Amino acid sequence: MRLNESTTLVNDRIVLRPYRRWHVPRYHEWMSSDEMREATASERLTMEQEEDMQKLTFIIHLRSPSAPSPSLNPTGFLAAHSDSSTMLGDVNLFLHPSSPPSSPTSSPSQPPSQRAEVEIMIPPSALYTPRTGVASLTLRTFLSYSSRALQLPPSSFFARIGFDNEASLGLFRGLGFTEGRRVEVFREVEVVWEGEGEGQKWPWERAGWEVVELEDPRDEERD
Repeated sequence: MRLNESTTLVNDRIVLRPYRRWHVPRYHEWMSSDEMREATASERLTMEQEEDMQKLTFIIHLRSPSAPSPSLNPTGFLAAHSDSSTMLGDVNLFLHPSSPPSSPTSSPSQPPSQRAEVEIMIPPSALYTPRTGVASLTLRTFLSYSSRALQLPPSSFFARIGFDNEASLGLFRGLGFTEGRRVEVFREVEVVWEGEGEGQKWPWERAGWEVVELEDPRDEERD
């Protein structure tokens, strides 16, 4: 998905950069872990397959305190977050039709509305301390951008989480998601957003919420 291929999102603690070729080796290292694949219900892929993946993805970077201002010097700011040393994890979105095309509720002339499945992965590292708000801030930043860029209301978003993954369940509950359909065969629960009506903003966007959005053109030789 090319929607975010030239967009970087910045707030006071994290930097979300579009997935580039120079991210792939570290990402491949993360996904070589059986624990990470199980936590994200992912299959092991080759590096070539990871480069070809089509989904809305940002790589989470820890914001460097020595980086220049993103507003005054965006080129220098991006350069300070252009290698794997600040990589924390990734956050993804997959689009699904809300009902199959053959459903009697869908019309050939009007495609079904979409649902947006969200995933976040932050593996253990020296850079990341759990329960410090980084994962929550990442999701809030990502959900705000995705909702606006894809013109989807909050009620379109959901996540699938393993029954035993208390950390992820608590993360989404903390944002206002509630548990919905349970799939016993996969031992997964679907968490959904029911807190706002159609067309409403996310609640955190109403109280001085600020994210800097930078143009992040692709370097064809490196990216």
